[in-house]
Order: sequence, then structure tokens, then C-alpha cells
Amino acid sequence: MNSPVGPLRPIVEVGPVGTAVPHLYDPALQRHLLQCAKARGRWFGVALFAERARGLVLPRLATTAALGAVTLGLVAHWL
Repeated sequence: MNSPVGPLRPIVEVGPVGTAVPHLYDPALQRHLLQCAKARGRWFGVALFAERARGLVLPRLATTAALGAVTLGLVAHWL
């Protein structure tokens, strides 16, 4: 799943006469891509799930709290 992070290969563009012209990445872009690759570690899936759940629950916080209270009340009454 995790691949080794190292220097990125240069992009090769074809020149006007058909010759290959190497085009190196911008150093800032390369640092950014390395940082992104390192951030996709072991807990990336859990963090992604938590972020999606937060995005779903937070805008509806009052509704979620009310439904939770009603559900808790029903379960407590049933027991």
C-alpha cells in the first residue's frame, strides 16, 4: 500500500524537432508531493472516515443530538 518516497522522475516533453527535452518539477511542488505521499500512512483511512462523519454530523448537530436523545430514551424505556 505504501510505496517508498523518493525523488520524482522528471517529465519528458517532446521538443519541436522530436527531441526529448527534460522538464524538472518545481522544487516546491516536489516537496508538496512528498509531503502528501508521507501523509497517506497507516491511519489515513480512519482519518478519512472521521472527516466524512464529522462533515455529515456537524451541520446537523441539533438534529443528531435530538435523535440520539430520543433513541437513548426509547432504549432505556425498552430495557
